[in-house]
Amino acid sequence: MLLVAFQDCVTGVPVQFRTDRSIFNLRRLQAHTKTFAALVRDYADDGALTAHTQATHAQHLFSRFCDAAVRFGLTISLKKTEVLLQPVDHLTLTPPVVMAGETALPVVQRFCYLGSVLSSDANIDEDISSRIAMPATPLAGSWDDRGIHLDTKVAVYKAAILTSLLFGSETWVLYRRHVRKLEQFHMHCLRQIARSMARQAAQHRGAPDL
Repeated sequence: MLLVAFQDCVTGVPVQFRTDRSIFNLRRLQAHTKTFAALVRDYADDGALTAHTQATHAQHLFSRFCDAAVRFGLTISLKKTEVLLQPVDHLTLTPPVVMAGETALPVVQRFCYLGSVLSSDANIDEDISSRIAMPATPLAGSWDDRGIHLDTKVAVYKAAILTSLLFGSETWVLYRRHVRKLEQFHMHCLRQIARSMARQAAQHRGAPDL
């Protein structure tokens, strides 16, 4: 459906990139060789559309998306469809207006997309807080299970918790307070695992011989 919706469409967010390291060296992006360009427009998961401007690009993309959905016999849920604007200057902010037929889509300051909390000011404080609260709950009681070896607990922590915590982190704009918060959570989890193994060892030493 997306291929049909955006066939021959040149609207989107152009991204210029290199794959030879030094991604933060802006001078290298100005070179005429070894530089690639891509047009970011849509994400298949949950149907996220990205555009530079509201009046032309955003409305144009959403209209094409709606038309293609009708052709494929699909219905867009207007209750779940929202508009998020990340302006350059919040002082001169004008709420965007994107129409679905005769209905204006609701404009929000933040929304959750694939586990990431996106905000209008591009601040990641709430995103990191929700990430820390999300992975800690389901595995909180598993550290005390005496039948699980230390290597297994560490492997589960790396595979299940760290991946959830850092999913999409390559797009974060990190400050020192964010790094400290992530490191504190990381050390807290490692201390939990270490304490559980220490308790298991103490219980084993105090158990009567069979």
